[in-house]
Amino acid sequence: MQIEDVRLSRAWWAGWVMLRHVLRERGVTLASPAPRTLIDPVPPDELRQAALAELHNWEAPLLDNPAQIENRGYQSYIVLTLCRILYTLQFGEIVSKQVAAHWAQETLDQRWSTLTERAWAGRKNPGLKAASGDVNGTLEFIQYALERSQQYET
Repeated sequence: MQIEDVRLSRAWWAGWVMLRHVLRERGVTLASPAPRTLIDPVPPDELRQAALAELHNWEAPLLDNPAQIENRGYQSYIVLTLCRILYTLQFGEIVSKQVAAHWAQETLDQRWSTLTERAWAGRKNPGLKAASGDVNGTLEFIQYALERSQQYET
């Protein structure tokens, strides 16, 4: 198995863990048994491991290829996803981007609060070019998330 295959396999697993949790906890039943009756709970530590995989497989490589986040929509997506990852690492729970962004603004350093606020507003204009300060801030936020995530590595 090649390194790329391992990365994709880990990314697939992480996505499945998160999807399984969201489906079980927030899935809407139209005409069948409730998802909670069919899907076992996802333990908080498994969610944390999935969040770590997401961070290392998707966000960390952006440090080597920052051109991808020059688009306002993708830059906003990355910042808000990082807020969700950090929230999941802290609490072992998945919440909406809005809840995670609010938590980040209230909890993390003020510089991330400002970046998060601009990212939230930037979602409404995804086709614009991201400001260079926001691109650099996003790269710094990725690095911050990687450093903060080390305490959850197993």
